[in-house]
Amino acid sequence: MIWVVRQFTTHQTLEAEGERVRFPIRVEYEYQQEGAQKFVGSLRKKVLYNKSFLLKRYPQFKERDLDLLVDKKVQEVIEEALL
Repeated sequence: MIWVVRQFTTHQTLEAEGERVRFPIRVEYEYQQEGAQKFVGSLRKKVLYNKSFLLKRYPQFKERDLDLLVDKKVQEVIEEALL
C-alpha cells in the first residue's frame, strides 16, 4: 500500500459589487492506494487561498459562506480527479 499525493490549483469565481472576482485555490490531497484500488476513506486535503484579503476587500462575504463555496469547488475537482 502506498500514499499518493497530488497538488493542483483551481479557481473560484464570485460576483461582488458589480464585479466578477476570480481567485486561485491551491489544493494538496493524499490518499492510500493499493494496485488500482483507491481508499477514498483515507483522503486528506489541505486548501490554501487568500481568505483574509477576500474578507477585507468584500465585507459582504461571510467567512463561513466563503469556506463552504471553496470546499464545494475543491470537492468537485477532487472527485473528478479520483474517477
